[in-house]
Amino acid sequence: MLRTKAALAAGVTLLAGLGLAGMTAAPANAATHWCNKTMGDFINGGNGHELAQIPAYNSTFDCITGEGASGSHVTAIQNALRHCYGRTKVEVDGHFGPITEAELMKVQARLDLRDDGVYGPNTRDKLKWRSSTGHCATLP
Repeated sequence: MLRTKAALAAGVTLLAGLGLAGMTAAPANAATHWCNKTMGDFINGGNGHELAQIPAYNSTFDCITGEGASGSHVTAIQNALRHCYGRTKVEVDGHFGPITEAELMKVQARLDLRDDGVYGPNTRDKLKWRSSTGHCATLP
């Protein structure tokens, strides 16, 4: 029973930190799921036909992720940080660790975003993404 209460309290604290606790009516585009994969999407500039892999939850790009996550969605964020923003401390290994979090916070501050080290829709919209050709640009 004590473990269950501790786990519940930890979960509520985590959700509160991500701004998800106490949500009643979320906007239609609000991220409510953890990213679990990537999907290809076109980026601005280049030849207009460049695809970049963007973190996604099933068939939507509205998702959140942060320290402790791993997968292709983290690799996409790390590629953006390292190759589009020159954050060379970031290893592109698919694991969202403390270095990825710290470097994301620096880029978020530079982009005038809340620098919390958590990836979500606001970060997605302002972040430059790396296409398969190596070009970096924002989403249209």
